[in-house]
Amino acid sequence: MQVTHADYKACNATSPISTRTSGNDSITIDTHGHHFFLCGVPGHCQAGQKVDINVVLHRVPEEAAPTPSPVPTVVPAFSPSTAALSMPFHKFGWFLILVLQLMYICGFY
Repeated sequence: MQVTHADYKACNATSPISTRTSGNDSITIDTHGHHFFLCGVPGHCQAGQKVDINVVLHRVPEEAAPTPSPVPTVVPAFSPSTAALSMPFHKFGWFLILVLQLMYICGFY
């Protein structure tokens, strides 16, 4: 369940922002900042079954003064490494595993 920061700190599950109970739930977070979740089963939050997800706002730097055109160079073609391609999935995969484990432990799965 999603809770406020105060309820997260106190492990208070009495007034959640939202709950999920199907055991096959997914969460879409489309705003930056902290998002607090805890397990609603009595005693689970106190045992550490809670998570604070901090979504950082990615800022694109403003255009700087124009720079001179680069001198063309010949660079051999290469393919991106598998590790570089799998990084976003790798980070998401760990988050998904954490959420699924929390749901299983809370009895929602």
